[in-house]
Amino acid sequence: MNKKNLIKSIQLLLLSSIVLWFTACTNDDDASGNLSVISVKLNDAPFVDGMQDVPVNSTFEMVFSAILDPDKFENAFFITAGSENVPYTMEYLNQSTKVLIHLEDMAATTEHMIGVDSGSIGMDGKALVNSVTYSFTTEDGNASSKTPCLSASEDCIQQLSFLDNANEPLSFEVYANYDFVDDPEFVYDFIDKVVVVVHGAERNADEYYGYMLNSLKSMDKEKTTLVIAPHFQDNLTAPADGLVWNDSGWREGADASNTNSSISSFTVLDTLVNRFSNLDKFPNLKTVLIAGHSSGAAFSQHYAVANKAEGSHPTIDFQYVVANNQYFYYPDGQRYDEGTGTFYEPTDCVGYTYWPYGSEFAVSYLDGVSATTLTEQQVSRNTIYFLGSDDTSTTGTLNTTDCQATLLGSNRFNRGENMFHYMETFYLGTHNHRKIIVPNVAHDANGIFNSQEFKQFIMEFD
Repeated sequence: MNKKNLIKSIQLLLLSSIVLWFTACTNDDDASGNLSVISVKLNDAPFVDGMQDVPVNSTFEMVFSAILDPDKFENAFFITAGSENVPYTMEYLNQSTKVLIHLEDMAATTEHMIGVDSGSIGMDGKALVNSVTYSFTTEDGNASSKTPCLSASEDCIQQLSFLDNANEPLSFEVYANYDFVDDPEFVYDFIDKVVVVVHGAERNADEYYGYMLNSLKSMDKEKTTLVIAPHFQDNLTAPADGLVWNDSGWREGADASNTNSSISSFTVLDTLVNRFSNLDKFPNLKTVLIAGHSSGAAFSQHYAVANKAEGSHPTIDFQYVVANNQYFYYPDGQRYDEGTGTFYEPTDCVGYTYWPYGSEFAVSYLDGVSATTLTEQQVSRNTIYFLGSDDTSTTGTLNTTDCQATLLGSNRFNRGENMFHYMETFYLGTHNHRKIIVPNVAHDANGIFNSQEFKQFIMEFD
Protein backbone atom coordinates (compact mmCIF):
# COMPACT_ATOMS: atom_id res chain seq x y z
CA MET A 1 0.00 0.00 0.00
CA ASN A 2 1.43 3.36 -0.95
CA LYS A 3 1.68 6.24 1.49
CA LYS A 4 -1.26 8.13 -0.07
CA ASN A 5 -3.62 5.17 0.30
CA LEU A 6 -2.43 4.57 3.83
CA ILE A 7 -3.30 8.13 4.89
CA LYS A 8 -6.70 7.81 3.23
CA SER A 9 -7.41 4.55 5.09
CA ILE A 10 -6.42 6.11 8.41
CA GLN A 11 -8.73 9.06 7.72
CA LEU A 12 -11.64 6.76 6.95
CA LEU A 13 -10.96 4.76 10.10
CA LEU A 14 -10.93 7.90 12.24
CA LEU A 15 -14.12 9.21 10.61
CA SER A 16 -15.88 5.90 11.24
CA SER A 17 -14.79 5.98 14.88
CA ILE A 18 -16.15 9.49 15.33
CA VAL A 19 -19.51 8.53 13.76
CA LEU A 20 -19.73 5.43 15.95
CA TRP A 21 -18.87 7.51 19.03
CA PHE A 22 -21.56 10.11 18.30
CA THR A 23 -24.09 7.40 17.51
CA ALA A 24 -23.32 5.62 20.76
CA CYS A 25 -23.72 8.89 22.70
CA THR A 26 -26.92 9.79 20.92
CA ASN A 27 -28.52 6.41 21.48
CA ASP A 28 -27.16 5.87 24.95
CA ASP A 29 -30.67 5.78 26.44
CA ASP A 30 -31.84 3.38 23.77
CA ALA A 31 -28.79 1.16 24.13
CA SER A 32 -29.17 0.94 27.87
CA GLY A 33 -32.93 0.43 27.73
CA ASN A 34 -33.50 3.81 29.36
CA LEU A 35 -35.22 7.02 28.32
CA SER A 36 -35.22 10.55 29.65
CA VAL A 37 -37.16 13.82 29.63
CA ILE A 38 -35.73 16.14 26.98
CA SER A 39 -37.89 19.23 27.60
CA VAL A 40 -40.94 20.53 29.47
CA LYS A 41 -43.10 23.46 28.36
CA LEU A 42 -46.11 25.21 29.82
CA ASN A 43 -48.51 26.91 27.41
CA ASP A 44 -45.82 26.84 24.67
CA ALA A 45 -43.19 28.53 26.86
CA PRO A 46 -40.28 26.87 28.72
CA PHE A 47 -41.40 25.65 32.13
CA VAL A 48 -39.48 26.61 35.28
CA ASP A 49 -39.92 24.51 38.39
CA GLY A 50 -41.83 26.42 41.06
CA MET A 51 -43.54 28.71 38.54
CA GLN A 52 -46.17 31.10 39.98
CA ASP A 53 -49.44 32.52 38.60
CA VAL A 54 -50.05 29.60 36.25
CA PRO A 55 -53.45 29.98 34.50
CA VAL A 56 -56.09 27.60 35.83
CA ASN A 57 -56.58 26.38 32.26
CA SER A 58 -53.17 25.29 30.99
CA THR A 59 -51.34 22.74 28.82
CA PHE A 60 -48.07 21.04 29.73
CA GLU A 61 -45.84 19.60 27.02
CA MET A 62 -43.32 16.86 27.86
CA VAL A 63 -40.85 15.52 25.26
CA PHE A 64 -39.04 12.19 25.81
CA SER A 65 -35.99 10.62 24.22
CA ALA A 66 -37.89 7.52 23.10
CA ILE A 67 -41.37 6.36 22.19
CA LEU A 68 -43.78 6.09 25.11
CA ASP A 69 -46.14 3.25 25.89
CA PRO A 70 -49.35 5.25 26.62
CA ASP A 71 -50.77 2.76 29.10
CA LYS A 72 -47.55 2.52 31.08
CA PHE A 73 -46.94 6.26 30.92
CA GLU A 74 -50.39 7.13 32.23
CA ASN A 75 -49.94 4.69 35.11
CA ALA A 76 -46.74 6.49 36.08
CA PHE A 77 -47.99 10.04 35.51
CA PHE A 78 -49.53 12.10 38.32
CA ILE A 79 -50.76 15.61 39.05
CA THR A 80 -52.07 16.58 42.47
CA ALA A 81 -53.22 19.61 44.42
CA GLY A 82 -52.48 18.70 48.02
CA SER A 83 -54.03 15.27 48.56
CA GLU A 84 -56.43 15.67 45.63
CA ASN A 85 -55.85 14.29 42.16
CA VAL A 86 -56.39 16.79 39.39
CA PRO A 87 -58.40 15.80 36.26
CA TYR A 88 -56.58 15.97 32.92
CA THR A 89 -56.66 14.78 29.33
CA MET A 90 -53.67 13.65 27.24
CA GLU A 91 -52.66 13.93 23.62
CA TYR A 92 -49.68 12.08 22.04
CA LEU A 93 -47.64 13.57 19.19
CA ASN A 94 -44.42 12.85 17.23
CA GLN A 95 -44.90 9.08 17.26
CA SER A 96 -45.67 9.25 21.01
CA THR A 97 -42.39 10.87 22.01
CA LYS A 98 -44.28 14.06 22.92
CA VAL A 99 -47.30 14.21 25.23
CA LEU A 100 -49.61 17.17 25.88
CA ILE A 101 -51.37 17.26 29.25
CA HIS A 102 -54.46 19.49 29.17
CA LEU A 103 -55.61 20.86 32.53
CA GLU A 104 -58.88 22.72 32.97
CA ASP A 105 -60.46 24.57 35.91
CA MET A 106 -57.67 23.90 38.37
CA ALA A 107 -58.08 25.30 41.86
CA ALA A 108 -56.92 28.92 42.02
CA THR A 109 -54.03 30.10 44.21
CA THR A 110 -53.02 26.48 44.87
CA GLU A 111 -49.70 24.66 44.70
CA HIS A 112 -49.76 21.69 42.32
CA MET A 113 -47.31 18.81 41.81
CA ILE A 114 -46.89 17.22 38.39
CA GLY A 115 -44.53 14.40 37.48
CA VAL A 116 -43.75 10.88 36.29
CA ASP A 117 -42.69 7.99 38.51
CA SER A 118 -39.59 6.00 37.58
CA GLY A 119 -40.00 2.66 35.82
CA SER A 120 -40.87 1.19 32.47
CA ILE A 121 -42.91 3.78 30.54
CA GLY A 122 -41.56 3.32 26.98
CA MET A 123 -41.97 0.83 24.20
CA ASP A 124 -39.77 -2.26 24.35
CA GLY A 125 -39.55 -1.90 28.11
CA LYS A 126 -37.56 1.33 28.05
CA ALA A 127 -37.48 2.81 31.54
CA LEU A 128 -37.26 6.19 33.23
CA VAL A 129 -34.46 5.61 35.73
CA ASN A 130 -35.17 8.62 37.95
CA SER A 131 -38.63 9.98 38.62
CA VAL A 132 -39.29 13.62 37.70
CA THR A 133 -41.43 16.01 39.78
CA TYR A 134 -42.25 19.66 39.23
CA SER A 135 -44.28 22.16 41.24
CA PHE A 136 -46.28 25.22 40.24
CA THR A 137 -48.89 27.52 41.78
CA THR A 138 -52.01 28.64 39.99
CA GLU A 139 -53.04 32.26 39.63
CA ASP A 140 -55.57 34.08 41.80
CA GLY A 141 -59.06 33.13 40.68
CA ASN A 142 -59.95 36.83 40.68
CA ALA A 143 -57.01 37.77 38.52
CA SER A 144 -57.83 39.78 35.42
CA SER A 145 -56.32 39.27 32.02
CA LYS A 146 -56.57 43.04 31.70
CA THR A 147 -54.45 45.60 33.48
CA PRO A 148 -56.54 48.27 35.23
CA CYS A 149 -55.92 51.92 34.40
CA LEU A 150 -55.28 53.53 37.76
CA SER A 151 -54.25 57.07 36.89
CA ALA A 152 -56.56 60.02 36.29
CA SER A 153 -55.02 60.60 32.88
CA GLU A 154 -56.17 60.55 29.28
CA ASP A 155 -55.20 56.88 29.16
CA CYS A 156 -58.20 56.14 31.37
CA ILE A 157 -60.73 58.13 29.31
CA GLN A 158 -63.30 56.37 27.14
CA GLN A 159 -66.12 57.81 25.07
CA LEU A 160 -69.77 56.85 24.84
CA SER A 161 -71.46 57.61 21.54
CA PHE A 162 -74.86 59.29 21.09
CA LEU A 163 -76.87 60.79 18.23
CA ASP A 164 -78.61 64.15 18.35
CA ASN A 165 -82.05 64.79 16.85
CA ALA A 166 -80.45 65.23 13.42
CA ASN A 167 -78.56 61.91 13.75
CA GLU A 168 -75.27 63.72 14.15
CA PRO A 169 -72.77 62.02 16.48
CA LEU A 170 -72.10 63.30 19.99
CA SER A 171 -69.70 61.89 22.54
CA PHE A 172 -69.51 61.71 26.32
CA GLU A 173 -66.29 61.08 28.25
CA VAL A 174 -65.83 58.90 31.32
CA TYR A 175 -62.81 57.86 33.32
CA ALA A 176 -62.70 54.10 33.86
CA ASN A 177 -60.20 51.56 35.14
CA TYR A 178 -61.14 49.04 32.41
CA ASP A 179 -61.82 49.62 28.70
CA PHE A 180 -65.39 48.31 28.88
CA VAL A 181 -66.48 50.69 26.10
CA ASP A 182 -63.54 50.23 23.74
CA ASP A 183 -63.46 46.44 24.15
CA PRO A 184 -67.13 45.42 24.19
CA GLU A 185 -66.45 41.74 23.41
CA PHE A 186 -64.31 41.05 26.47
CA VAL A 187 -66.03 39.11 29.27
CA TYR A 188 -65.35 40.77 32.64
CA ASP A 189 -65.98 37.71 34.77
CA PHE A 190 -63.68 39.02 37.52
CA ILE A 191 -65.88 42.09 38.19
CA ASP A 192 -68.36 41.71 41.05
CA LYS A 193 -69.29 45.36 41.59
CA VAL A 194 -69.39 48.68 39.76
CA VAL A 195 -68.88 52.06 41.41
CA VAL A 196 -69.95 55.15 39.48
CA VAL A 197 -68.55 58.22 41.25
CA VAL A 198 -70.11 61.56 40.25
CA HIS A 199 -68.16 64.81 40.59
CA GLY A 200 -69.35 68.03 42.20
CA ALA A 201 -69.94 71.53 40.87
CA GLU A 202 -66.29 71.95 39.85
CA ARG A 203 -66.75 69.06 37.37
CA ASN A 204 -63.42 67.60 38.48
CA ALA A 205 -64.12 64.06 37.39
CA ASP A 206 -60.41 63.22 37.36
CA GLU A 207 -60.03 64.05 41.05
CA TYR A 208 -63.16 62.12 42.03
CA TYR A 209 -61.87 59.14 40.05
CA GLY A 210 -58.66 59.34 42.07
CA TYR A 211 -60.52 59.60 45.39
CA MET A 212 -62.50 56.44 44.69
CA LEU A 213 -59.54 54.49 43.33
CA ASN A 214 -57.49 55.32 46.43
CA SER A 215 -60.30 54.09 48.63
CA LEU A 216 -60.66 50.82 46.71
CA LYS A 217 -56.89 50.26 46.51
CA SER A 218 -56.65 50.49 50.30
CA MET A 219 -59.07 47.53 50.41
CA ASP A 220 -57.40 45.67 47.51
CA LYS A 221 -60.58 45.98 45.44
CA GLU A 222 -59.40 48.11 42.52
CA LYS A 223 -58.98 45.07 40.23
CA THR A 224 -62.35 43.41 40.87
CA THR A 225 -64.38 46.63 40.80
CA LEU A 226 -65.23 48.58 37.67
CA VAL A 227 -64.78 52.26 38.58
CA ILE A 228 -66.38 54.90 36.36
CA ALA A 229 -66.27 58.69 36.77
CA PRO A 230 -68.61 60.41 34.26
CA HIS A 231 -67.57 63.91 33.19
CA PHE A 232 -70.44 66.35 32.68
CA GLN A 233 -68.58 69.05 30.75
CA ASP A 234 -69.41 72.51 29.47
CA ASN A 235 -68.27 74.34 26.33
CA LEU A 236 -64.96 75.27 27.92
CA THR A 237 -63.69 71.71 28.36
CA ALA A 238 -65.68 69.39 26.11
CA PRO A 239 -64.35 68.09 22.77
CA ALA A 240 -65.84 69.54 19.60
CA ASP A 241 -68.48 66.81 19.34
CA GLY A 242 -68.99 66.46 23.10
CA LEU A 243 -72.23 66.65 25.05
CA VAL A 244 -72.26 69.80 27.18
CA TRP A 245 -74.27 71.22 30.05
CA ASN A 246 -73.57 74.95 30.37
CA ASP A 247 -75.40 75.29 33.68
CA SER A 248 -76.00 73.08 36.72
CA GLY A 249 -78.92 71.25 35.11
CA TRP A 250 -76.81 68.10 34.64
CA ARG A 251 -77.23 67.30 38.34
CA GLU A 252 -81.02 67.32 37.99
CA GLY A 253 -81.43 65.26 34.80
CA ALA A 254 -81.73 68.18 32.38
CA ASP A 255 -81.08 67.78 28.67
CA ALA A 256 -77.68 68.71 27.29
CA SER A 257 -77.17 72.25 25.97
CA ASN A 258 -76.19 71.09 22.46
CA THR A 259 -78.33 72.27 19.58
CA ASN A 260 -80.81 69.61 18.41
CA SER A 261 -80.11 67.53 21.51
CA SER A 262 -82.66 66.01 23.86
CA ILE A 263 -80.22 63.82 25.74
CA SER A 264 -80.67 63.97 29.50
CA SER A 265 -77.80 63.55 31.94
CA PHE A 266 -79.90 60.69 33.35
CA THR A 267 -80.04 59.11 29.88
CA VAL A 268 -76.24 59.16 29.83
CA LEU A 269 -76.12 57.22 33.08
CA ASP A 270 -78.86 54.84 31.92
CA THR A 271 -76.67 54.07 28.92
CA LEU A 272 -73.73 53.32 31.19
CA VAL A 273 -75.81 51.17 33.52
CA ASN A 274 -77.32 49.16 30.67
CA ARG A 275 -73.87 48.55 29.23
CA PHE A 276 -72.20 47.18 32.36
CA SER A 277 -75.36 45.41 33.55
CA ASN A 278 -75.17 43.11 30.52
CA LEU A 279 -74.68 39.77 32.28
CA ASP A 280 -73.21 38.22 29.14
CA LYS A 281 -70.26 40.59 29.53
CA PHE A 282 -70.35 40.95 33.34
CA PRO A 283 -71.62 37.53 34.42
CA ASN A 284 -70.66 37.90 38.08
CA LEU A 285 -71.82 41.47 38.65
CA LYS A 286 -73.86 41.70 41.85
CA THR A 287 -73.76 45.32 43.02
CA VAL A 288 -73.89 48.76 41.41
CA LEU A 289 -73.16 51.84 43.51
CA ILE A 290 -73.97 55.33 42.22
CA ALA A 291 -71.99 57.60 44.55
CA GLY A 292 -71.95 61.38 44.48
CA HIS A 293 -70.75 64.19 46.71
CA SER A 294 -72.21 67.73 46.90
CA SER A 295 -73.65 68.47 43.42
CA GLY A 296 -72.81 64.87 42.56
CA ALA A 297 -74.92 63.85 45.55
CA ALA A 298 -77.83 65.85 44.16
CA PHE A 299 -77.38 63.91 40.92
CA SER A 300 -77.27 60.60 42.81
CA GLN A 301 -80.40 61.34 44.90
CA HIS A 302 -82.44 62.53 41.94
CA TYR A 303 -81.23 59.67 39.75
CA ALA A 304 -82.30 57.22 42.47
CA VAL A 305 -85.77 58.77 42.42
CA ALA A 306 -86.11 59.03 38.65
CA ASN A 307 -84.05 56.50 36.74
CA LYS A 308 -85.51 53.95 34.37
CA ALA A 309 -82.54 51.58 34.32
CA GLU A 310 -82.73 49.86 37.71
CA GLY A 311 -86.06 48.18 36.97
CA SER A 312 -84.56 46.52 33.88
CA HIS A 313 -81.94 44.67 35.92
CA PRO A 314 -83.72 42.91 38.80
CA THR A 315 -80.82 40.58 39.64
CA ILE A 316 -78.46 43.47 40.45
CA ASP A 317 -78.39 45.27 43.78
CA PHE A 318 -78.40 49.05 43.23
CA GLN A 319 -77.16 51.39 45.97
CA TYR A 320 -77.26 55.20 45.81
CA VAL A 321 -74.73 57.09 47.95
CA VAL A 322 -75.79 60.68 48.65
CA ALA A 323 -72.89 62.44 50.40
CA ASN A 324 -73.16 65.98 51.81
CA ASN A 325 -76.02 67.00 49.54
CA GLN A 326 -77.81 70.37 49.73
CA TYR A 327 -80.61 69.96 47.16
CA PHE A 328 -83.12 67.23 48.01
CA TYR A 329 -86.22 65.99 46.24
CA TYR A 330 -89.26 65.50 48.53
CA PRO A 331 -92.28 63.46 47.43
CA ASP A 332 -94.74 65.99 48.88
CA GLY A 333 -94.92 69.47 50.38
CA GLN A 334 -93.89 68.56 53.92
CA ARG A 335 -90.77 70.30 55.26
CA TYR A 336 -89.06 70.07 58.63
CA ASP A 337 -89.07 73.02 61.00
CA GLU A 338 -85.82 72.83 62.93
CA GLY A 339 -87.17 75.25 65.51
CA THR A 340 -90.26 73.27 66.47
CA GLY A 341 -88.99 69.81 65.51
CA THR A 342 -92.09 69.12 63.41
CA PHE A 343 -93.07 68.77 59.77
CA TYR A 344 -95.42 71.32 58.19
CA GLU A 345 -96.49 72.64 54.77
CA PRO A 346 -95.03 76.09 53.98
CA THR A 347 -97.35 78.68 52.48
CA ASP A 348 -94.97 81.49 51.62
CA CYS A 349 -92.46 79.94 49.18
CA VAL A 350 -93.50 79.72 45.53
CA GLY A 351 -91.80 76.88 43.69
CA TYR A 352 -90.68 74.83 46.68
CA THR A 353 -92.40 71.79 45.16
CA TYR A 354 -90.99 72.40 41.67
CA TRP A 355 -88.31 70.07 40.31
CA PRO A 356 -85.67 69.43 41.66
CA TYR A 357 -87.34 70.02 45.07
CA GLY A 358 -90.57 68.24 44.09
CA SER A 359 -92.34 66.61 41.15
CA GLU A 360 -93.91 69.68 39.52
CA PHE A 361 -92.43 70.89 36.24
CA ALA A 362 -89.97 68.01 36.15
CA VAL A 363 -87.35 67.50 33.44
CA SER A 364 -88.38 66.03 30.09
CA TYR A 365 -86.70 62.73 31.03
CA LEU A 366 -89.71 62.20 33.34
CA ASP A 367 -92.39 62.93 30.76
CA GLY A 368 -95.23 60.46 31.33
CA VAL A 369 -93.95 59.39 34.76
CA SER A 370 -96.41 60.10 37.57
CA ALA A 371 -95.59 61.57 40.97
CA THR A 372 -96.89 58.35 42.51
CA THR A 373 -94.31 56.33 40.60
CA LEU A 374 -91.56 58.70 41.71
CA THR A 375 -92.63 58.31 45.33
CA GLU A 376 -92.66 54.52 45.05
CA GLN A 377 -89.18 54.56 43.54
CA GLN A 378 -87.81 57.02 46.07
CA VAL A 379 -89.08 55.05 49.05
CA SER A 380 -88.06 51.61 47.80
CA ARG A 381 -84.63 52.29 46.32
CA ASN A 382 -81.53 51.83 48.48
CA THR A 383 -80.39 55.34 49.37
CA ILE A 384 -77.58 56.03 51.84
CA TYR A 385 -76.99 59.50 53.23
CA PHE A 386 -73.33 59.99 54.11
CA LEU A 387 -73.10 63.08 56.30
CA GLY A 388 -69.84 64.71 57.32
CA SER A 389 -70.36 65.72 60.93
CA ASP A 390 -68.51 69.01 60.33
CA ASP A 391 -70.34 69.98 57.12
CA THR A 392 -72.23 72.72 58.96
CA SER A 393 -70.95 75.88 57.27
CA THR A 394 -73.55 78.39 56.13
CA THR A 395 -71.13 80.37 53.96
CA GLY A 396 -69.51 79.63 50.62
CA THR A 397 -71.54 77.71 48.08
CA LEU A 398 -74.42 76.76 50.39
CA ASN A 399 -77.66 78.20 49.00
CA THR A 400 -79.01 80.36 51.84
CA THR A 401 -80.97 82.85 49.75
CA ASP A 402 -83.63 80.85 47.87
CA CYS A 403 -86.53 79.77 50.06
CA GLN A 404 -86.82 76.48 48.17
CA ALA A 405 -83.33 75.60 49.41
CA THR A 406 -83.48 77.08 52.90
CA LEU A 407 -86.65 75.11 53.64
CA LEU A 408 -84.53 71.97 53.35
CA GLY A 409 -82.42 72.90 56.40
CA SER A 410 -79.94 75.39 57.81
CA ASN A 411 -76.80 73.65 56.50
CA ARG A 412 -75.83 70.59 54.50
CA PHE A 413 -75.55 68.32 57.52
CA ASN A 414 -79.03 69.27 58.70
CA ARG A 415 -80.48 68.96 55.21
CA GLY A 416 -79.34 65.35 55.09
CA GLU A 417 -80.59 64.71 58.62
CA ASN A 418 -83.97 66.24 57.77
CA MET A 419 -84.36 64.14 54.61
CA PHE A 420 -83.69 60.93 56.51
CA HIS A 421 -85.96 62.05 59.36
CA TYR A 422 -88.72 62.58 56.79
CA MET A 423 -88.39 58.98 55.63
CA GLU A 424 -88.40 57.72 59.23
CA THR A 425 -91.50 59.79 59.99
CA PHE A 426 -93.70 59.08 56.97
CA TYR A 427 -92.38 55.74 55.66
CA LEU A 428 -91.11 53.99 58.76
CA GLY A 429 -90.72 50.26 58.10
CA THR A 430 -91.17 50.57 54.34
CA HIS A 431 -88.30 52.78 53.15
CA ASN A 432 -84.85 51.47 52.16
CA HIS A 433 -82.86 54.50 53.30
CA ARG A 434 -79.89 54.69 55.69
CA LYS A 435 -77.90 57.42 57.37
CA ILE A 436 -74.16 57.13 58.04
CA ILE A 437 -72.36 59.96 59.84
CA VAL A 438 -68.66 60.43 59.13
CA PRO A 439 -66.99 62.07 62.15
CA ASN A 440 -64.64 65.04 61.77
CA VAL A 441 -65.26 65.48 58.04
CA ALA A 442 -66.65 68.69 56.54
CA HIS A 443 -67.56 69.35 52.89
CA ASP A 444 -64.83 67.06 51.60
CA ALA A 445 -65.38 64.36 48.96
CA ASN A 446 -62.01 62.74 49.56
CA GLY A 447 -62.68 62.73 53.31
CA ILE A 448 -65.98 60.92 52.78
CA PHE A 449 -64.86 58.35 50.20
CA ASN A 450 -61.66 57.48 52.07
CA SER A 451 -63.27 57.33 55.50
CA GLN A 452 -63.47 54.09 57.46
CA GLU A 453 -67.26 54.46 57.43
CA PHE A 454 -67.40 54.46 53.63
CA LYS A 455 -64.94 51.57 53.36
CA GLN A 456 -66.94 49.50 55.82
CA PHE A 457 -70.04 50.21 53.72
CA ILE A 458 -68.27 49.01 50.57
CA MET A 459 -67.15 45.82 52.30
CA GLU A 460 -70.78 44.93 53.04
CA PHE A 461 -71.08 43.89 49.41
CA ASP A 462 -68.23 41.38 49.29
